[in-house]
Amino acid sequence: MRFIGLILVLLVSLPTFGQSAARVTVVTIDGEEFTLDAVARKGPTLLTFWALWCTPCKQELKALQALYEKYASRGFTVVAINQDTPRSLAKVRSYVASQSFTFPVALDPNGQLLQRFNGQAIPHSVFMDSTGIVVHKAVG
Repeated sequence: MRFIGLILVLLVSLPTFGQSAARVTVVTIDGEEFTLDAVARKGPTLLTFWALWCTPCKQELKALQALYEKYASRGFTVVAINQDTPRSLAKVRSYVASQSFTFPVALDPNGQLLQRFNGQAIPHSVFMDSTGIVVHKAVG
């Protein structure tokens, strides 16, 4: 609940970090590619980095699904970026299907995206405005 409150506060008043997500391409668990700036143009976007072995990450994803369902019609998007190894792809797909997540789930098996957003640990969340500029980051 505390995390959901934080996101709602961020939707109203946002500090600026200024890092751009321009031209950052992600690949979903279904093999689709898109750029983060294209998603951000639709509205505020939350990237959340997670892994199957991370219990707090999985709890957060469930809360984010509810938040996504509530605000998707206003342009809010969640992109869950998985940090598991390529060998775990079948387990990731199975977990995502079992949870009925409707937001995009992308893969980052080498941690390159996490590093690009200065992530050191997960869960790591990055909030972008509709121009693709990072306006907030949170760990834990």
